[in-house]
Amino acid sequence: PQDAGLALVDATDLHSASEASAQGGQTSAPQADADVDAHFICFVEKDGELFELDGNKAFPINHGPTGGDLLGAACKTIKANFMDKDP
Repeated sequence: PQDAGLALVDATDLHSASEASAQGGQTSAPQADADVDAHFICFVEKDGELFELDGNKAFPINHGPTGGDLLGAACKTIKANFMDKDP
């Protein structure tokens, strides 16, 4: 993994392609140094538990069992913890 990480650091062609891709699309992207109040989080299942991965938080948040339905559990969590609190 460390060798792969070091290879990515030096992959200037990959960085250029990523930057070019980020500038396209339907919505204009903010400047790289802009202060924005939005970011991405994701939900993953690990050992039957639903975890929220948010780079602004110190550690993954365990939202409990998925019951074998990752999408359903994630939707319920998003609705209860985000949408219902800040519609």
